[in-house]
Amino acid sequence: MTHGDPKNPKMNPHPVKRYEVIATADAPGPWDSVKGYISYDVINPACTPEDKFLGVHEMPQDVGQDIEMTRINEKTWKGYFYRDLIQDEDYYELGVCHWDATSVAAVFTVHNEKFAAGSAMKDFTHNGPQMEYFRKSDFLDRSRTIDGLPYLTVRPEYIKSPDAFFPITVTVKEATL
Repeated sequence: MTHGDPKNPKMNPHPVKRYEVIATADAPGPWDSVKGYISYDVINPACTPEDKFLGVHEMPQDVGQDIEMTRINEKTWKGYFYRDLIQDEDYYELGVCHWDATSVAAVFTVHNEKFAAGSAMKDFTHNGPQMEYFRKSDFLDRSRTIDGLPYLTVRPEYIKSPDAFFPITVTVKEATL
């Protein structure tokens, strides 16, 4: 007999691990919208059944959560999330599955194009703010229709012509009350 449904995990009724996301975009113009996105995953595979043939654990799919981002100034937005938003549960009678926020992104939108910057939660906790560069031409060209996200540049391309790009920096830190 299982307890709960790993495909539809319950929300923690009393989350306490509050974090803030600060996103700064030095874009060549205003944004139509900005939101945050948090992914949650089970972080202890031993609580799930193991596929003996493949030698891997059958993990529940990640759970995504949009978060509201509030404009702080012309270039900066802030939002909040809880790392312990998903309730830990024993789904398979193999021990309690522990959920955690595993990735964080800020999604900026202009003329129906999304510019998403973010990283794994461990990158933020170990390395601090994460910065990604986007072409200004992708931001300014309102006639294009892109399938998927605009091209994210690689550092050598940015170093050759930094004026052709703009940065989006995302910072995640424990929130103080």
